[in-house]
Amino acid sequence: MTAGSSWTVLLLLFAAPLAVQMVKREEFKTCEQSAFCKQHRAIKEPTGYELLAASIQHDGAVWTAQLQNSQNTLKLNVVGLADSTVRIQIDEPETSIRKRYVPTPSFVALPEELAFESVENGQQEAKIVGGNQKLKVVITYKPFLVSVFNEFDELVAQVNRDGKLKVEEFRVKEEGKEYPEGFWEERFKSFTDHKQHGSSSVGVDISFVNFKTAYGLPEHADAFALRNTVGNTDPYRLYNLDVFEYELNNPMALYVSIPYILAHRANRSIGALWFNAAETWVDTESSVTSKGLFGKMLDKVTGASDNVPHFDAHFMSESGMVDIFFFVGPTVKDVQRQNAKLTGTTPLPPLFSIGYHQCRWNYNDEQDVAAVNKGFDDHDMPMDVIWLDIEHTDGKKYFTWDKHKFPTPADMVSKVAEKGRKMVTIVDPHIKKDDGYYVYKDAKDKGLFVKRTDGSDFEGHCWPGASEYLDFWHPDTRSYWKDQFSFDRYSGSSSNLHIWNDMNEPSVFSGPEITMDKESIHYGGIEHREVHNMYGMMYTSATFDGLMARTDGKERPFILSRAGFIGTQRTAAIWTGDNTADWGHLEIAAPMTLSLSIAGVPFVGADVGGFFGNPDEQLLSRWYQTGAFQPFFRAHAHIDTRRREPWLFSEQTQGIIREALRTRYALLPYWYTLFQQHSQNGVPPMRPLFYEFESDDSLLEEQKQWMVGSGIMARPVVEKDTFNVQVKLPRGEKKTERWYEWISGAEVHGESIYVDAPITFTPVYQRGGIIIPTWQRIRRSATLMKDDPLTLYVALDSNRNSKGEIYLDDGTTHDYQSGQFVKTSFNYKTESSREAVLEGEHVDGKYAAKNWVERVVVRGVESSPKKVEITRVSDPVQPLEFSYDRDSKVLIIRKPEALLTSSFKIHIEF
Repeated sequence: MTAGSSWTVLLLLFAAPLAVQMVKREEFKTCEQSAFCKQHRAIKEPTGYELLAASIQHDGAVWTAQLQNSQNTLKLNVVGLADSTVRIQIDEPETSIRKRYVPTPSFVALPEELAFESVENGQQEAKIVGGNQKLKVVITYKPFLVSVFNEFDELVAQVNRDGKLKVEEFRVKEEGKEYPEGFWEERFKSFTDHKQHGSSSVGVDISFVNFKTAYGLPEHADAFALRNTVGNTDPYRLYNLDVFEYELNNPMALYVSIPYILAHRANRSIGALWFNAAETWVDTESSVTSKGLFGKMLDKVTGASDNVPHFDAHFMSESGMVDIFFFVGPTVKDVQRQNAKLTGTTPLPPLFSIGYHQCRWNYNDEQDVAAVNKGFDDHDMPMDVIWLDIEHTDGKKYFTWDKHKFPTPADMVSKVAEKGRKMVTIVDPHIKKDDGYYVYKDAKDKGLFVKRTDGSDFEGHCWPGASEYLDFWHPDTRSYWKDQFSFDRYSGSSSNLHIWNDMNEPSVFSGPEITMDKESIHYGGIEHREVHNMYGMMYTSATFDGLMARTDGKERPFILSRAGFIGTQRTAAIWTGDNTADWGHLEIAAPMTLSLSIAGVPFVGADVGGFFGNPDEQLLSRWYQTGAFQPFFRAHAHIDTRRREPWLFSEQTQGIIREALRTRYALLPYWYTLFQQHSQNGVPPMRPLFYEFESDDSLLEEQKQWMVGSGIMARPVVEKDTFNVQVKLPRGEKKTERWYEWISGAEVHGESIYVDAPITFTPVYQRGGIIIPTWQRIRRSATLMKDDPLTLYVALDSNRNSKGEIYLDDGTTHDYQSGQFVKTSFNYKTESSREAVLEGEHVDGKYAAKNWVERVVVRGVESSPKKVEITRVSDPVQPLEFSYDRDSKVLIIRKPEALLTSSFKIHIEF
């Protein structure tokens, strides 16, 4: 839902249905209106820091020294970590009046330190070699500069190249002393922010050397490749906000803040994570520098001096610490793994959650839910989840039900579950101020709300009216919140009911920029300004704990969150918020979800059809075709929009939506396997093309095509009245990659082709060399398909070989963690011009899967076989039926009847 963006909107809601309106840009700050951003961005000359050689100390994985300029003394830590990762920290000295906040809850585990292999402290610089000998850090003393080298001894990143390091120390206000504007208090519109310890901002520049293109810094409704903001626009802003019907092609803040950049060029990648939860602005610029300070330093460390490309990012945060993790790669998948080791992956989601979700604000009552549930069956459309927005509650009091509209919620959920489906209800962090509401009274009595500076509870306005906000840094809050999801506490709930955490930026309609006052206080004396961007993450992690506890950890939770930060991926999926039913929002969905994916958040999607407005049938059709190839697949709509259940449209549009849904469900075994692989290696299911074709610089800014895993490439039509599109077909370094049209199976040639794309068609291609497992018996829900037989799509590469694997388990529980899963590999190998073999091998797991291979479709076969036979374990050789299409060069092998839990070989004789 998530429509409201101001106290005015709330008042209108109580008076009349909410009217759709564009974002009120004036409600949100620009850099010029942010004192610390304005101050850091104005730095033109180096701030003059140098390292004091006499202060250097080294112990194992930690190298420390002092930095000094004419105003400040700072402490530098360089920490060696496992897997080609290094941490650079710059902090106030230990004599500071207050410790700076480090968002430690965002770690999946404390970083694994690895002692340096060697340290050489010279007169002008220190050379530090990582413990795995695959990275090197050179620290220049005067001027202070950190240079990071990869395993090939290539300079890949520098810190403070332009001398923009700035740290404002915590202060005690001195009467009579003059301070810069905004240092102790800052006004925006009618709000005043009082800074108890003065302006405590930090900032520094990071340069990615020999890289022209970089990605990340989600969430922004902007291009996938980061733009040049310097001299052109505001910096990218990272400050979680409730932005109503957001603008496109704009670096303004949205709902998620992940201060991570991935820089990539042919066969090289590096990632940098700015580990800071405060409001952050990032100026970015891609340029070529030949001289000046950078040129001199580059001459010294590499011998190069002319035409050196570099992508520069100037990070500026209101508080926190200069704390940077460099993931030195060298490949893009190495970088993704290194990031995942630090921040975690998305645990294997329940199978139903990667199916299709049906939502709107709001399904009216139990009868409406039953009708929608039945409608999907009546129109032969698969669906897994029905969602309920805020109107299902008793007066916006979460964990309650409207007794008139939803009098028997347990029975309603049970009837939906009878069809193999689930439900989701919304639970937001604002708690209605009502002594008759048990959650409010409990939290008030226990002291669990965020505080004001005077010790009273922070109060703001949201959907229920006057509300208070739970403090998820307080351990008692987390414990209490966890208990609320138990089946005996949350009346009407069951394991078939999952949770939607919305409005968790947090959204405060009466607050500055529609959010919480920065001077509010969390447990332990933490100011909200220090942790704002991680409030949503802390909230969803507490919800996750509750859903885990309600079944004693047996069943996997599903949670959707609007707000996010580093680590959110461990507990929740993310959607891109309040989009609009127009072509621009359809087109921007791919770059937004790609940006989140490469930043470590893989379970992502956009509201199909657009939250606001009424899509015409062409737009809705194209949106379903697009959403079917993005990780989280949900249709959602505003309360004032027309109903959008698929059967309410023309027969043609119903057919298009049905086909999009069926395509998604056919590919569920592949999606599920990709999510399992992500949980192991961090690589997202939805990937930019350069993830698979790292040497091809022509793909660096591609954002209309993407890979699903390594085997499928999608180029949905996202342009209005467009029925012919250009498709890039990457051929790889050796120009040997083969591609096959997904529906027909015919091979397609060329590196850039134009494809007819009538409204009923989506350009999708299978990559040669990859085997895709599918389910072709499409049922009403994923849950009912989990034991179904498989059809394998085998696409031959230039050597006429192909590989793949499938992972399956019960789709629901955590039993897979104790070996209750099945993993089977497939290997098609052409032995000679007269023989090929498809081998299936059960490689791991003890789950008694019922699935078997019922059909094999081989693409790129040059001639018809003479015979096809199968050998199963302990069974005699048996002939198999087959057919061959000479035009498409597709071979279909029928009824191998080979179980995933045992090995088999299919012999093809030509």
